[in-house]
Amino acid sequence: MAPDPAVRSDEAAEDGADAVPRTDGAPTTDGADARGPGEAARPAKSGGNDGPGALDDIAGLSEQDVLRWPGVWRVHIASRAQEIAADAGRCLAARPDERGLRPLHTAIERHLAAAARYAHERQGWRRWLTGQAIEAAWSNIYGATILLYGLLPAGELNARAPEVLATGRAYLPADDARLVGLTARVAAGDIGESDRSLLQAVLRAAYGMASIESGRVRSFRNLLLGGVATLTLIVAGLVAVGAIWPAAIPMCGNGTLLASLGQNMSSGGCPAGAGAPTHGDVPLVALVGMLGAALATATSLSTRSELSTRYSLAVAQNLLKVPAGVATAIVGLLILNSGFVPGFGGLSSQTSILVWAMVFGYAQQLVTRFVDQRANTLLTAASPSAGTNTSVR
Repeated sequence: MAPDPAVRSDEAAEDGADAVPRTDGAPTTDGADARGPGEAARPAKSGGNDGPGALDDIAGLSEQDVLRWPGVWRVHIASRAQEIAADAGRCLAARPDERGLRPLHTAIERHLAAAARYAHERQGWRRWLTGQAIEAAWSNIYGATILLYGLLPAGELNARAPEVLATGRAYLPADDARLVGLTARVAAGDIGESDRSLLQAVLRAAYGMASIESGRVRSFRNLLLGGVATLTLIVAGLVAVGAIWPAAIPMCGNGTLLASLGQNMSSGGCPAGAGAPTHGDVPLVALVGMLGAALATATSLSTRSELSTRYSLAVAQNLLKVPAGVATAIVGLLILNSGFVPGFGGLSSQTSILVWAMVFGYAQQLVTRFVDQRANTLLTAASPSAGTNTSVR
């Protein structure tokens, strides 16, 4: 059984979102199967010696259920639930007379039922922002996985211990006492019944940290989206003012260089090509600034590394560059025209104005790169494929 099956960031972006539930904190059901809106509940089989299909009605999601709503994470939840269900049924069938296994099996059923229910419910905007569905689904999958290690035969623990160790190393600090202890036991190669609780403790701690890191990514994504909305409103207001009152935000060159050359400033001294401010100057500068931001976005995409996380920050990061490019283009032209830059003769033609607007639009990368660096730090900490967890807490 593979450790935490991570959802790739580009897939999770379709329906991912971000309070971080513990593995035992998500709601569970009494064993009833998950159902969509308007569907009747399907009775669940009890977790006894009913054979390998005892969990199918609880954990198994049909293809129609999984594809009912967008979000590839739902497919991962369904697949993982079926794996756990199969393992749990096999382990119980192998030791039918051993006491204490049936309650454990029933608890696994309930976790899988809750995960299935969350995976095939539709999310609204509030659940998308808070991550209620995806976090609760994975939380129950984590809980079922931890309980499964209490159900596995002792002979299988030695073979599965390296997977637990890899999961622990992905999220826990190297000096964690539980991780150090498990590393020594795996190196000894004689994992047995006495190590069962250690395996579960490492999994519980690793999954808890994975949920915390995913929560940080989700919160940062929501913060980015809020910043995008706020900056967009401010920039839209600025462009609207410039379009209504052209003289309020002058984008035309001051003509210092042309005057020194004895040339006429009557044409081509403004972004729209007129000799005086017009209603189209600021909107045109904003559009050219967007072009510069788009070029910067294309450049960043070529160097972006994909990490396996539940949530994607790429969309929010790229959306932020658009209003930032507009803002830097307008502010940059105002600075150049103000004479604030020593030795700069001023903007002297329509071409120079538009070129500088695109340059300033591209230059927003100097500001947004700090956001990109923080995003990369959070994604690395939340990704099991990034190696040992070295995130900044």
